[in-house]
Amino acid sequence: MKQNKSKPWIQWTAVLGFFIFFWGVISSGADNSVILKYTYRPEQTSVSLLQDSKGKAYLPLMETAKFYNIQLTFDPQTRKILLKKGGQEVKIILSQSFLLLTKPKETVPINPVEVVSGQLAMPVESVEDILSAALNINVRFLPDSQEVLVGGVSDSEIRQEILEQAKLQTPLPTVTPVYSLEAEPTATPRLVLEAVPTATPEAVIEALPTETATEEEDADETPAPIPGQDDQPPAQEVYQVRRIVIDAGHGGVDNGARGYDKRYVEKQATLDIAKRVVGILSQEKDLEVFMTRKADYYITLKYRTTFANSHNADLFVSIHCNANPNTSAYGTETFVYSSKASNDVAEVAAERENGKDDFVDFTLNDLLHHAFRDRSYALATYVDDLIRDRLGQKIRRPLQAPFYVLARVNMPSILIETAFITNPTEEEKLKDADWRDKMAHAIADAILAYKQRVEGSVASSNIER
Repeated sequence: MKQNKSKPWIQWTAVLGFFIFFWGVISSGADNSVILKYTYRPEQTSVSLLQDSKGKAYLPLMETAKFYNIQLTFDPQTRKILLKKGGQEVKIILSQSFLLLTKPKETVPINPVEVVSGQLAMPVESVEDILSAALNINVRFLPDSQEVLVGGVSDSEIRQEILEQAKLQTPLPTVTPVYSLEAEPTATPRLVLEAVPTATPEAVIEALPTETATEEEDADETPAPIPGQDDQPPAQEVYQVRRIVIDAGHGGVDNGARGYDKRYVEKQATLDIAKRVVGILSQEKDLEVFMTRKADYYITLKYRTTFANSHNADLFVSIHCNANPNTSAYGTETFVYSSKASNDVAEVAAERENGKDDFVDFTLNDLLHHAFRDRSYALATYVDDLIRDRLGQKIRRPLQAPFYVLARVNMPSILIETAFITNPTEEEKLKDADWRDKMAHAIADAILAYKQRVEGSVASSNIER
């Protein structure tokens, strides 16, 4: 009798549970979906976004894995998830913020996979990490268009981006520059510019990036222009890569990260590699190449970005060395701008490089860099490929992070963490002139390959301007 009395209660509980589950599935993704696609294959599909009780967005892991032909197994007792494709294996533990790449073996911090609406679900901010590890290929999640793209940046994407950016181009005001540059400094640069705009009185601007610069002085920094800056390229040449700014990270009182032995410092390696990159690129007759600093002196982050913008550069490449309390961390990482970091490690890297320079206008930066996203990503991919092939460095796909110097430049831009100076083996690489030369050649050749691709895509578009 007791069993019969409890049966209706059990039935209603089951019905209520099914209703809650069904409503959760319907409400989480009925009108909000993400397109799964490739850059090099025509097939694509749509999956519904899931949302947890706090409104956090997730992608259904099972559906996503099925579309990309990733084998997925889940053990509910151990809470272990295994993703396999070809020789790639990725192990994930449910609700744990690290995934384990078993080939090669390394752990990567991510926002964890959870069960949402009765399904295994990965947060949208972890999609790139999980899928790129499982597929061993670049993966991008584009939140503005709600797309997951597997593969490199296609020529059609770059061409479309260039055409859209061309519509936003506005001519710069006519300026008659009187250029004066004092002898190259050994400690502090002094750049003096007398500019006579056509519509304003004569102005004299002095930029003094010193080791004891205050915030007020930083606000007045204006790098010297280049001769002939008022001669803008004709419209059909806007997207030719002609001017490149190479930024050697840190300098002067800002040593950057210290090596494993605490004596070798980041600013030494970055300046040497940057000079070598400039030397290689300067051999190209159709390129003008500039450095934000040419010696061991301090300049602010604001100065670096204003320098690139005032020179009307087509590319900005910032060179750094990585650091990690875990001295076994190794490899090369290349970053493009995003207001949200790819993972916790990328966020820490941005905080370390940004230092005290902070900014909050992420919306403005996102709008600006939306126009440069694909080209920055294409450049980063070229750099990663050549560094991996020529130097044998461990490379992960291009990462995203809110680096100040990437956020503030009005052009495609990347930041390269060449190696981990805190790893004793990689510190020895950075100390080796031959290794630094190989790194510089890989970076320079990647820039030239990117230049050829971008200019070729414009030429082949056959669009009248």
